[in-house]
This record gives sequence, C-alpha cells and structure tokens, in this order.
Amino acid sequence: KDRFQLIAGERRLRAIKDYTDFSVIQAKIAEVDDHKARRIGAAENILREDLSAIETIEATIKIIDVEIGEIDKTLTVGKTPLERVHKLLSKLDSIRVCKDRGSLVSKAADDLFHKFMEQVESTFNNLPKPLKWRSFLNNDLVLLTDIPSKVQKASVKHKLNKAQTKALARLERASDKVFNDVTQKGSIPFKGQNSDLLPKLKLNEFSGREIQAFAEDLEKTNKKEEQKQVDRQREFSAQIKVALMTRLGIPHVRIAQRLNIHRETISKYIP
Repeated sequence: KDRFQLIAGERRLRAIKDYTDFSVIQAKIAEVDDHKARRIGAAENILREDLSAIETIEATIKIIDVEIGEIDKTLTVGKTPLERVHKLLSKLDSIRVCKDRGSLVSKAADDLFHKFMEQVESTFNNLPKPLKWRSFLNNDLVLLTDIPSKVQKASVKHKLNKAQTKALARLERASDKVFNDVTQKGSIPFKGQNSDLLPKLKLNEFSGREIQAFAEDLEKTNKKEEQKQVDRQREFSAQIKVALMTRLGIPHVRIAQRLNIHRETISKYIP
C-alpha cells in the first residue's frame, strides 16, 4: 500500500511470484534516502554472477554517478549517468596526464584535481568490486562510449566479457553481414570443417582471442578482395587506354613504353 519501495532483489521477488504459492517472504527493511537506495540497488547488480561485462560496467556507473552527484553539480552536467561519469573522469585524467608530463596546468584545474581526486578514489575503492578509476576510464568505459549499440546489445544477450566484447566489435567492423549472422546464430562457424558434425559452441564459450582471430581472418579476406578489385580496375583502365591509343594509330611499341606493359598484353587487348 505504497508504504515500501523495492530497492534490491527484484529478480528473486519476481521468481517467487511467478513460480511459487508463497504469500509471505523474508525481507530486510531499510530506512534509507534515495541516494543510499540507488547505491544499494546498483551494488546488488554488480554482485550478480551472470552479468555480462556491459551490464557490470553500467551498474558500476550508476554507483559512481550517485556518489559524484554529491560532489559538485558543475562537474556532473549530462543527460545520462554515462555522460556525467565520463566527463568527470576524463577531466581528472587530462589533468593527471599534464601533471605527469610536467606541463603547467591552470590554478582552476589544479584546484579541481586536489578537491575531487581523493573523493573519486575513495568511491572506486569502496565499490563492491574495487577498481582503479583510470583503468575503468580507459578499459571499461570505452565499451559504452566507443562501441556501437548493436554490439553492446549482442554482448549483453550472449553474456560476453570485456575481451569478447572488444573482439566482437572488431568483427562488426570487418563485416556487418558476418556479425549479424554470428550474433543471431550465437556461434562462430568452424573453418574448413563440417560444423554439422561438431558440437555447437555458444558465442560466450569462445575466448576473446578466438573471436579476434576469426575477425582477423575476415579482415585478410576483405583486403584480398579489395586488392583484386583494384587490380581489375587497373586492368580495365589499361584496356581503355590501349583501345584509344590504337584507334589514334599509335604504334604498339610506343603504347607499351608509355603504359609500361608488355606488347603481348597489348595484342591481347586489341580485339
């Protein structure tokens, strides 16, 4: 009757409602503000064992967003938790890089760094799974900022880890068609073998290296096809030039010299 709000355990509660006849459940009642409630809910998600890398990063972002929202509103401008967290960590990282290089930084930037650095590090150290904030910025956030949404969705669907997700993104860049085929079937075809006779491995059972190797093979095939296309275009261009120069009455010897091709090749083009 609107006296309570569910903070954590939604999946368990839904399972009890859908699959049991229980009318009473064991629950812990906590008197907390919205800030604390959001943190508890996000922490609950991080500790789940079946999360994909993308879901873990998103849950971590929610906790950090709650914490930094209490720091300074001028630093947390953005429409989404991702935007706000990325903006703050990028600013701090930029200042840290300048300091490490021995470059001069403005007094405002230096003040900002000293004011918030300790709080940010404390937030990351107190996560359910402690992290280094620079590692999170450079290795984790990129999965949400630099990888297409369809790759992120496929990563969540197939519960991929970070290495698998990055390799899948490379596969998507190599071929959108192959990416769609792999993610829809949920597996990578075995090269040079009759896959119908082999056990089907799920996509998340392939290591990041295996997915990357599959993408690299595809890239090599693409390059070969591109080179063939270039060669065909060059040959076609040479045929046109030979035809025009022949119509102009230029001797084959001079045509061969100008185009740097063999006279036998020219005679092959003449018809």
